[in-house]
Amino acid sequence: IHQIAQMMIYEYSQQAVARGGQAIFSDINIYWEIPKHFETVPAIGPGGEYTGKTYADYIDESQRFAWALFDVYKKGDGAGRPFFFPKPLVHITDKFFKTPRHEEFLMHISEVSTEMGNTYYVFDRGDTAKISECCRLSFKLEKSDLDDAREPWRMRYSALQNVTINLPRLSYKAGGSDAKLFELLDQYLDLCAQAHIQKKKFIEELLASGQRGPLSMLAMKRDGSPYLRMWRVSYLVGILGLNEMVQAHLGKELHEGNDALRFGLKITSHMKLKCEEMSKRYKMHFVLEQTPAESTAYRFAKLDIKHFPSFAKKVVKGNGQDGEIYYTNSTYFNVSQPMNPVERVKQEGLFHPLIDAGALTHVWLGESKPSPASIANFVTKTFCNTQNAQIAFSPEFTSCNECGKIVRGLRDTCPYCQSENIEGITRITGYFSKIPGWNKGKVAELKDRYRNEEHFNVS
Repeated sequence: IHQIAQMMIYEYSQQAVARGGQAIFSDINIYWEIPKHFETVPAIGPGGEYTGKTYADYIDESQRFAWALFDVYKKGDGAGRPFFFPKPLVHITDKFFKTPRHEEFLMHISEVSTEMGNTYYVFDRGDTAKISECCRLSFKLEKSDLDDAREPWRMRYSALQNVTINLPRLSYKAGGSDAKLFELLDQYLDLCAQAHIQKKKFIEELLASGQRGPLSMLAMKRDGSPYLRMWRVSYLVGILGLNEMVQAHLGKELHEGNDALRFGLKITSHMKLKCEEMSKRYKMHFVLEQTPAESTAYRFAKLDIKHFPSFAKKVVKGNGQDGEIYYTNSTYFNVSQPMNPVERVKQEGLFHPLIDAGALTHVWLGESKPSPASIANFVTKTFCNTQNAQIAFSPEFTSCNECGKIVRGLRDTCPYCQSENIEGITRITGYFSKIPGWNKGKVAELKDRYRNEEHFNVS
């Protein structure tokens, strides 16, 4: 089993499927228990044949495989670097805490968190069931989705595209008026819907060509339905710069007072309700998402410095003189604010129930290495005492291109061979990447990030 786990992770992380030899952006949804929606489902074995058992009968094998996956993640790749992909998304549920040996597994995956940072903790409370992917995207499984679980190959989900609103710009245009701000917000949400409608029409025209068209793979009907079922597609409405929007409108950032926090929640609630209204009107599934915004946070800030300089200069983050500027990602609090991670996870988590398409809170570790026990305890308390939907612990590494060694933390030179031919590695948003490939905005954010180095028991 260990060799199969190793082979799977290496193959997904090494696949050269795009120009430049990029690896596939891939995820693995992992449960320690058998998910409720799979318990009584007939298991499929080699050759696509039913085995005569249900998935619940294979809990021992599935747990051995889950454990083996994290053995591989803990070791890292051939050079000891963390695997960028596939991302392991561990679902923490009520049933998880009732499943034998869950304490051991939580310690195991928490050890991977502190050593390599790979583990993502997805919190499915109550009867919630989700499939998570991408940077933070998740699909909440409705009754029709759970019915599909009887035939697992039918569980095919897609978000057609993300249309993100530049929230700070709305505050600049509103001039301090609440009424004007919400009027603008509705206008821009309607504009998002129109963009999605155009894309939907275009894709449907391509799919109509079937096997003869450019999307023949997505149009194939191996089970009676097209691989891409357009009637089940989600349309993402992205949130970006809520912190600066509130700051420009009220003069306070989200962390600076309850009134600012409440106003941010009011904005997000309004956007959620508007998405629900548009879903009914257009018969399309519009949902809010925390836009990962690898480039958008930088691009929007640059555009606003150009077109709204008197407003934008007061709220953009970073260093304006060097052009290293950015807006705070999605509904996050200011990344430079030295908040206790418990408070950050709790307060950012207040927004997560409003964001149906996925949300995530980062705990930036820097070069610190907390004990696995402190990570496990933090995860348990987050599940029990907050509304946070997902957290990840993010360490930083320096990889030397000369001697091949890797060290904890971001360095200017390799401590082994003193070479300057090095690369920093950490999360850019919801995944690891090499820092030399980042834009100026993300580099500025990296410099500003508050590392939670003193809040955990260091091993």
